[in-house]
This record gives sequence, structure tokens and C-alpha cells, in this order.
Amino acid sequence: MHSWIWVFQLATSVHIIAFVINDSGNHGIQPLGAILRTSRSKKMEIVQRINSPFPRRNYKGDSPCDRMVANSLKQWKKIMLDEAYRREYNWPYRKRHKGGRLDKIQLERRVQAVARWQLLSPIKVNKIFRQIKKLPVMVAMGDLAQRGANRYAVAIYKLIKSALTNAQRMYGDDNVPLAPKFRELTATNGGFIKKPLFRAKGRCDIIRKPKAHIKVVLTV
Repeated sequence: MHSWIWVFQLATSVHIIAFVINDSGNHGIQPLGAILRTSRSKKMEIVQRINSPFPRRNYKGDSPCDRMVANSLKQWKKIMLDEAYRREYNWPYRKRHKGGRLDKIQLERRVQAVARWQLLSPIKVNKIFRQIKKLPVMVAMGDLAQRGANRYAVAIYKLIKSALTNAQRMYGDDNVPLAPKFRELTATNGGFIKKPLFRAKGRCDIIRKPKAHIKVVLTV
């Protein structure tokens, strides 16, 4: 005996309730979800029918070109708004990166000096930085001046002196003296110089001499 299913929908003030009447022997009203919960394939069969209680969802997204244009316009509006805020409140320039991230605002005056591709070990340079980073700038320069035989101390001394010269040139004023403080002292790896060391019996070792990028940032 064939089984026939009728679907009825009762519209209430809150939502629509669907019921089914089954003629296969069990006479009565059952919720539609009780039947559809048994099998996913049964639900997909009902979705494909005409006037189904589960309408087919057809999603249509924009093309990649349209999304790229919309994203570019969105970023351009943000950049224009950033420029308006900068002019209104006299803020320094902040760059907005590709992902939308905006650099933090820096209200303090900073100067820096960078020395790249120095034939120094970054590990040893950072060791000296840890010793002087909590000292006043002039005290640190006096401590480095006592290590005249150390080429690491000489390189750092020259870099701090260069940063102080930049601070005097940018923010120097005869009426208000500068009060420099260490903001950032970093030394990163800048690669190696490989030199051969020839050994006996046709062997050869490689000597790696490190390079470093040194950076000193002061607040004045």
C-alpha cells in the first residue's frame, strides 16, 4: 500500500508550524521535523520538490574583481578619514597597511641612528646593550668611553653620538635643553661572510664571520 504525505502549515503570530498526515496506517498529525530528522537524504528529496516547505537557497556572490574594487574604495575612505583626523588634531602621520592595520600614534619625539652590515656579532652587541639600556644616555656614553680597546663599545658609542646629533638637529633649542633617554636598542643578524680555511689532505673548513644591523632610538 502506498504512503501519501500531506503537509499543512499553520501560520501563527510567531512562526509557521508544519504538520504532516500519514495515510500508511498511522492516522494522526505529526510534526514535519519528526520525519525529516530521521534521514538527511529524505530531507534533500523534499527540498527538490515544487512548493517544498524547505525552499532551495541559491547563493550568488560578487565576482573577485567587484570585491577587489569595493575593498579598495573602503580602504581609500579610511585613509581619507585618517588624514582628516590628522589635520584636525595635528597628529603625526600614521601609515595604514594593506590589511587595514593602522600604526599606533606616537606623541613623543623620537630620533634614531642605524648602522647596517657591521662586522660585529649581534649576540655580543646585545650583551653590551643589556648593560647600558637602563642607564642615562650620558652615563652610558661615559661607560663606553672607558672601553676604548673594545671595538663593539666603539661602534655603539659612535651610533649613540650620531643619534644625539640627529636629536640636536631636529629638536634642538637653545632655551630648552634636551633630555634624551633610550627607547630602543637592538642588534639583528645581518648575514655572514664565509671564508675558506684549507686543511690537510684536501679538506676545507668554512669560517663564518657574522654581520649585524644596529639600531639606537632615543626619546627627547
